[in-house]
Amino acid sequence: MSLSFATISALSTATAHAADLGPTAVRRTIELLVHQTYPDLVFGNIVCPDGISKGRGVKFTCTVQLPGTFLVVDAVQTDAKGGVSVTSPQAVIAKAPLEQFVATNASLPAVVDCGPAPWHAVRPGQTLVCTANLADGTARNVELTVQDTAGTVTITGVS
Repeated sequence: MSLSFATISALSTATAHAADLGPTAVRRTIELLVHQTYPDLVFGNIVCPDGISKGRGVKFTCTVQLPGTFLVVDAVQTDAKGGVSVTSPQAVIAKAPLEQFVATNASLPAVVDCGPAPWHAVRPGQTLVCTANLADGTARNVELTVQDTAGTVTITGVS
């Protein structure tokens, strides 16, 4: 069984608003692109390196603060005017559909808890553990493995 979510690599190119590739313009561009991909995602600070040289093909990495975790964003300039496209080596997975996925695949009706964070930012190959409290009064830990940056997860263990 698997479940897929949106991926930041689907983001389109956006152009920085400032004449130079200053940190404020870069952060605004990253913010816009993350909002376009994940409209319901609440995030905080965006940290990008200072002194990014303006030029087509220049690459840099920014970090987006999510509740309880961070999203890594790899950026590349698409032109000499400050256009930037972004991808992420991580999948961004919402807690609620993840819990529903586990509950749907449980052998008995279950209430599932995948932790306090409303979103998970994880790399392919990493695991998440959710707790399924089954209708018979037992609880099971359900291990989910993230398959790709699109957020496809599979149930890989139950204990």
